[in-house]
Amino acid sequence: MHLSRLSLQNFRSHQNKIIDFDPRINLIIGQNGSGKTNILESIYFLASGKSFRSSSLSQLINWNSPFTSVVGTINSRDPVELEVQLIKDPLKTSLSRKFLINKVIKTRPKYLGTLKTVIFEPEDIRLVTGSPSRRRDFLDSVFTTTEWRYASALSQFHRALKHRNELLDMIREGKSAKAELFYWDQSLIKNDNIIHDFRQKFIRSANTYFANHSDPEIKTISLNYRPSVLTQSKLDQNYNFELACGYTQTGIHRDDFAFDNSIFDASDTNLAFWGSRGQQRLAVLALRLGQINYLEEEYSQKPILLLDDIFSELDENHRHLVVNVCQNYQTIFTSAEDQVYLNLPTAQIINL
Repeated sequence: MHLSRLSLQNFRSHQNKIIDFDPRINLIIGQNGSGKTNILESIYFLASGKSFRSSSLSQLINWNSPFTSVVGTINSRDPVELEVQLIKDPLKTSLSRKFLINKVIKTRPKYLGTLKTVIFEPEDIRLVTGSPSRRRDFLDSVFTTTEWRYASALSQFHRALKHRNELLDMIREGKSAKAELFYWDQSLIKNDNIIHDFRQKFIRSANTYFANHSDPEIKTISLNYRPSVLTQSKLDQNYNFELACGYTQTGIHRDDFAFDNSIFDASDTNLAFWGSRGQQRLAVLALRLGQINYLEEEYSQKPILLLDDIFSELDENHRHLVVNVCQNYQTIFTSAEDQVYLNLPTAQIINL
């Protein structure tokens, strides 16, 4: 399966744009501000109905336009046309999305997973050094673009969390009774279990992939998952404290993981504290490779790889590693530097 043609209408800086892609390696070259990353974002949007750059979908619509449309022609055994539309409601501030397969409107659960992508971007290094919320967002992105059950559980969990926290405030103020927590507790526990099962499965898969990798540096990397598992006994135990602060203390919204490296002769092997910049970059690259491996093993479908100006972040050895991996997938690179072509001599060049 590969993306053969992409058609954009009013997507960020691209009012009308059609691009034909090679089934293998593609290199989009253009100056900063020319819209290279916007193209990768549109492909991610076509796959998931979401953006990897912004939480506000309204930013995807070109200024002064009432809608945006992204259409992709997918070549597989039977060619498929995918389309995602994002439409402004003129009477409201809300947006509506439409998902179409061969011009037939589908529900998001029926659409999700039709096309799979993995995005590499320079900001990925913050997965090592940044906040736990960034790492949780990564775990969510693995599944919310492919698994409707995960996406639904995540939405229900955050809805229940919001209501439970509001209810804690009302109980503290004497406006509600403790018994009213029961419904929201059960919703949190059920959806927390679903999400943790998916996350733990991915962590196990990634660690197996690292341990069996041919690169000796990747072999030393592992993910140390730190789940905050929510149970009724924990909710009961924390009740007085949570009542005082008005916030639920345990659950998937408190999960985290660390990148560990066995080369450190210490009790703490977290790359965030002890790793060099190069080691941290390699760990993030390994994580994305683990994501590719997981998707391919789980769904027997090769994802499309989207690499946004990452060569500037890698040394020569790891550039070769990326190029070798990409030979087996449809890959779309972006760069502002013409000489990147030297690393990708077989690439189709797309100039912006």
